Amino acid sequence: MNVSIIGRKVKITPDIRSYIEKKMKKIDHYVDHILDFKIIITRERHIYDAEVNIKVKGKVIHIFAKTPEIHSVIDTLFDKIEVKLRRYRDKIVNRRFTPHREESSEIKESMVAEETA
Repeated sequence: MNVSIIGRKVKITPDIRSYIEKKMKKIDHYVDHILDFKIIITRERHIYDAEVNIKVKGKVIHIFAKTPEIHSVIDTLFDKIEVKLRRYRDKIVNRRFTPHREESSEIKESMVAEETA
């Protein structure tokens, strides 16, 4: 997983970088799906904007947050990231384990044939 932390009109200090890395530990169990992780933090007047582009297999997930404090914008962003990645992982898992309609009809027919025999 490639991780990029970019600051526009904001200097990314070691404290901010370590805070982001600490928050990234919450999403460690989703890492096998993530190919690229890019965080961009911008400051316009007194408001911090944070956006993240998460590249996963066949899709790019874009999440955006905006608050007046830099730590709260990171907290909000990572809360949203966790929800989106959980949904994405659940969608993949559900697709993997649900049988197709054709297979399920064949299974039902074979079960009915076994019961009548």
